[in-house]
Amino acid sequence: MLSERRATKLLLGALKHKKGEHLSLRLDEGVESNTRFANNGVTTNGEVETRRVSVTASSQGRSATVAGNATDAAGLRALVERAESLAAASPVDPEFLPPLGPPPKKEGYLEVDAYDADTARVDAAARVDAVQKAIAPAVAAGLQSAGFLQQHARASTLVNSAGLAVHQRSTEASLSVTDRTPDGSGSGRVVGVSHRLADIDATALGQAAADKAKASAKPEALAPGDYTVVLEAQAVWDLLSFFIYSMDARSAEEGRSWFSLAEGKTRVGQREFDAKITLRSDPADPKHPSARFDGEGQPLRAVTWIEAGSLRTLPRSRWWAKSTGAPVQPDPRSVFLSGGNESFEALVAKVDKGVAVTRFWYNRMLEPRSILATGLTRDGTFAIKGGKLAKSIKNLRYNDSPLTLLTRVVALGRPQRVETRGSTVAVVPPMVVQGFHFESSSDAI
Repeated sequence: MLSERRATKLLLGALKHKKGEHLSLRLDEGVESNTRFANNGVTTNGEVETRRVSVTASSQGRSATVAGNATDAAGLRALVERAESLAAASPVDPEFLPPLGPPPKKEGYLEVDAYDADTARVDAAARVDAVQKAIAPAVAAGLQSAGFLQQHARASTLVNSAGLAVHQRSTEASLSVTDRTPDGSGSGRVVGVSHRLADIDATALGQAAADKAKASAKPEALAPGDYTVVLEAQAVWDLLSFFIYSMDARSAEEGRSWFSLAEGKTRVGQREFDAKITLRSDPADPKHPSARFDGEGQPLRAVTWIEAGSLRTLPRSRWWAKSTGAPVQPDPRSVFLSGGNESFEALVAKVDKGVAVTRFWYNRMLEPRSILATGLTRDGTFAIKGGKLAKSIKNLRYNDSPLTLLTRVVALGRPQRVETRGSTVAVVPPMVVQGFHFESSSDAI
């Protein structure tokens, strides 16, 4: 990947070809390396290098974006000319805003240490070594193990004709392990995620997947209904993500979301959730760093969205901020949900009767206005009796909302980073929640 100096110089050079009113250029580079395994053995090793230049040209409210992977002078000039040509033929955007200039020095970008050189340098041999450690517990237990170890090194550079120039590089590593029993009736899955591969304990993940697979074999049916549930952290995020992606000031103030109240008012400032709930973002968190600017180059900062059950603020786009006279509030790139110090097992011990859930999958939104979602449990679902996992049960379909998690929480465990789709960093705890609704039972494993 190009250094910050070289990448910035490259894009600034392309700005010289601007003939229209505004021009923005973004360079995204990355190296993804991965090792896939199945049937207790490595199946593939791969490495993909990417380089993408996107150019947005705009004049008099008309704009267009083109992208390519050429970074030579002629290639960049061609992208600029193409973007300006398409912009001239585009309709006027009534919500057009010119590109951002650099922020005031006192409001500049946070220093975020999201790049780990050792993770970026990990080779195929080191990945195979980690995979073998993850597989070993399954082999010892007579199980079948499969999964995926991947590492990313990325860099993004953004410059524009308003004088903005910003850069960030980052790394990420993840290891997923899924173990199955020989008869196919039991399945256990765990995932480790960090910006540092050294933080991921492959042996511990492999053992946890093996233990879960053995415990979940030969499941029995459980009648659907409302239950007290103990959700592992991954299951919490699988449902909470619907809430996060529903947060938006514009839809709330236009009366189009759960966050809306009558006469254009919103729930901001009201106590809506359990007092144990505090939700925040922090790009510069030392253990779980995330992006320091958004797609437009806006600086990202630490934000408290919910504090002790009270909704404090909602994301607000630049255009909606200009329309309403309120401050801009970029969407979160990291999510931290408060928790305690107890393990998932300790939370189970608090429940006399209920259901323990490893994760949800095939999750879909049913009613955006009420944030009602549906999906299925997977890779280990258990009946709880007397504070213990009494038996494995068949997977259940839920019809419920993340609001249930935020309003009916009984106890919170130790937060941990979980698997997400996209680039959001999510650190959430396991939870005990009352009155969670399961609609039906499923024979799927």
